[in-house]
Amino acid sequence: MYGLILRRIAAAILTISVLTVFVFALLYLFPGDPAERILQTRMNGELPSSRDTVEVLKKEMGLDAPPYQLYLNWARGVLHGDLGYSYVTRRPVITILSESLRATGELVMISMLIVMFFGLALGFLAAWKEDSWIDDMLSYLAILGISVPGYVTAFVLILIFAIGLHLLPVAGRSGLYSMLMPAASLSFGGIAMLMRMTRYDILEESRQDYVLAAKAKGLGEARVFFGHIFRNSLPPLVTYLGLELGGLFGGAVIVENIFAWPGIGRLLVDSVQSGDVPLVQASVLLIGVIFILINIIVDLLYTYIDPRIDPEGVL
Repeated sequence: MYGLILRRIAAAILTISVLTVFVFALLYLFPGDPAERILQTRMNGELPSSRDTVEVLKKEMGLDAPPYQLYLNWARGVLHGDLGYSYVTRRPVITILSESLRATGELVMISMLIVMFFGLALGFLAAWKEDSWIDDMLSYLAILGISVPGYVTAFVLILIFAIGLHLLPVAGRSGLYSMLMPAASLSFGGIAMLMRMTRYDILEESRQDYVLAAKAKGLGEARVFFGHIFRNSLPPLVTYLGLELGGLFGGAVIVENIFAWPGIGRLLVDSVQSGDVPLVQASVLLIGVIFILINIIVDLLYTYIDPRIDPEGVL
């Protein structure tokens, strides 16, 4: 297990290092000179009147150094928690990022709990009522949930609960009620997929010979289900839930902008539109690191849940 952890940490460090190179390159992917963009942003879109002003700002911010030196300086700052300052607000990027991460974390965690509760519960129900009208109805709902994009779900919820019934606020972060529609939009597809996977895995495991042997020994239904069927169904479900958690952070980019939720997704889009490169770099880097950490945790959980997997043999 310790060998697996060390290999995963080494792979994560290498992946994050490659990610930092890509993120830093965003500075040069935006059109125009970086110093000119900074001045233009600070002057409300107007171009700087003098080239000398641009050159002075370059020297002040160290932007006149070679690209490799700029990267090393930026990477050194990242290691020390210094992500620079926003071009627009001139506030520390780490402060803005922590505020947005808190909002996104709330939304993603609530959405994840919704996915786990309804996905597992409906999957158990579909497996228990196999080939019944309940199973058929849940199958149709699952197909609908998998097929409909999250932003379509968001607009439908807005039309029904905000515009039609006037029950929920359409935008903003003002308490639990304002979180319901964004969380539902974000989790609808995940519920459908987890429900289908749970139903399939439960039915597949329940037909194995070891289940018949456990029942023949006189074990109760609850012990057979939770001690054998459900436990052996967990590895693929845990893998999916890990991927779904990362997917929720990615899907939050669209949902947060629809509902004006002040999270990482909305911050990223606003930063791109305003040309605020430090915020774009920090947002992309944070989302990438979250994905990497989630994958590491899923790998470790996988080997813990399924003892048949040799930790030293996992790549």
